[in-house]
Amino acid sequence: MIVNKKLDRLKQWGRERMGGEVRTDTNDEFKALEQEMSLRQEGMERLDRSAKSYVKSISRRDAGEEKEKQLPIGYFGTAMLSHAEDFEPDSEFGQCLSALGRANERISRMQETYSANATSSWLESIERSLVQMKEYQAARKKLESRRLAYDTASAKMQKSKKEDFRMEEELRSQKAKYEESSEDVFRRMLDIKEAEVDSVGDLTAFVEAELTYYDRCREVLLQVKRDWPACVSLAPYSEPYINIFC
Repeated sequence: MIVNKKLDRLKQWGRERMGGEVRTDTNDEFKALEQEMSLRQEGMERLDRSAKSYVKSISRRDAGEEKEKQLPIGYFGTAMLSHAEDFEPDSEFGQCLSALGRANERISRMQETYSANATSSWLESIERSLVQMKEYQAARKKLESRRLAYDTASAKMQKSKKEDFRMEEELRSQKAKYEESSEDVFRRMLDIKEAEVDSVGDLTAFVEAELTYYDRCREVLLQVKRDWPACVSLAPYSEPYINIFC
């Protein structure tokens, strides 16, 4: 019985493809929403790829000479601190290396926090949106299957030369299922549109995390500039570039 129904639907689909059957169609509002959903999904998938690439780049631990890898900027700072120890305590160059090395190690820790915040605010938001879109696509696929079943039952009813209670009951059943799925898909499309409020909130949280990260990085470097060891012993013949810091 199930096999026969599937064969009937396959024939109905084939006739529709060949233009031999008129299929049940949705209204203009429904079609417009479907087109919007398609654009939203394509855009969200691009955002997902770009966000994952970005978060991966700022959280990648592939630098260092020890077994425990570091963020590149952390490795940069550690190398400065390590070499600073090779100089005498009163070495101006050694002091400068130490100051900037500590600053970059601090920035490395800030970057780790920023990476975690970017993941929890924006990346996870995108993934939730994609899950919602995936569920919509599954409902849409179910709707198409039920639409095909409904049109198959309708075509059989029209071609029947005598009244058949079972055919009438099958048609009513398939119509009810189709309308139920149609309402479900429509509701899901509206839910996706309404979820914009949450997406705006998540994107705002990401902007705050990004601003906090760059503001703190700048403050760390400004403190290095204010306390730059080379400024302490400036001589009249100092090079011009030192005056940038002092």
